[in-house]
Amino acid sequence: MVLLVLALCVGVGIAQPTFWSVSNLSNVLFQTAYIGIAACGMTVLIASGLIDLSVAGVIAVSSIAVARILPVGTVELAVLIALLLGMLFGFVNGLLVGVVKIPPFIATLGSNYLFLGAAFMWTQGKVVAISSRNYRMITTQRITGVIPVSLVVFLILIGVTYFLLQHTYLGRGARSVGSNAVAAGLAGIGVVRTKILVYAFSGMCAAVSGVFLAGRLSSTEGNMAIGIEMTVIAAVVVGGTSMRGGRATVFGTLVGSIFFAVLSSALNLIGVSSYWQYVVTGMVLVAAISFGNRKLTMLEVRGES
Repeated sequence: MVLLVLALCVGVGIAQPTFWSVSNLSNVLFQTAYIGIAACGMTVLIASGLIDLSVAGVIAVSSIAVARILPVGTVELAVLIALLLGMLFGFVNGLLVGVVKIPPFIATLGSNYLFLGAAFMWTQGKVVAISSRNYRMITTQRITGVIPVSLVVFLILIGVTYFLLQHTYLGRGARSVGSNAVAAGLAGIGVVRTKILVYAFSGMCAAVSGVFLAGRLSSTEGNMAIGIEMTVIAAVVVGGTSMRGGRATVFGTLVGSIFFAVLSSALNLIGVSSYWQYVVTGMVLVAAISFGNRKLTMLEVRGES
């Protein structure tokens, strides 16, 4: 996967030398962080055998919360409330899946419409500007003029996610639930509690993405992130995390996020319509899942033999 990303960068750079410009590289790094921060939460979910289709709704509501609070509160308060909202929405998803026993796909698809509806009602379908200059400056700050601060946050979150999955009771429980929820329950792992907590973590990660996206756009609206959930899932799966649950690669999520950021930049530079970008993302996602399932099946066959 790393070689594929390098080949893509070289190929795009040769075809469109502007790819290597400082402004474009900075945009690619921001896009990497925007996708990757949400993908960290999705990695933990997929490792748990779960999925979240409400990422766009969480990003929208958390971003709008920031825009509404900034005129009357501090930057810290606005960000804190956005993160708490993200965790709350994740908690709701966890309850729907863990307690009410609604399948994750249906539960989070429904909650996504609920969150998006709330976002549109809160803004009355209008664009809400970010009034705080300090907030825009903090969230769009570039280190050495190229590296966005959001990328630094993403890399820190990569480390946190790795530690969570590999060195905490919750992470080990999540992977056990992803492998076999019934066996995990019999082993004494709180399956419902695990599902609620990993959904809350995913909601928080989506909210962090929303915080940076709001600063980047200097405005918020209900449809600001529609469709991002597919790219986030694709980044996780392309990186090597199994859709069957039980195993995850955080480094793969990092590489997958870079891949889709570079791919988006490449398509934009060569003038491909945004509609076709959805098609390309879908094709890559299907191919990655097919390849992953085939590889996993081969490993299972070898194990049986």
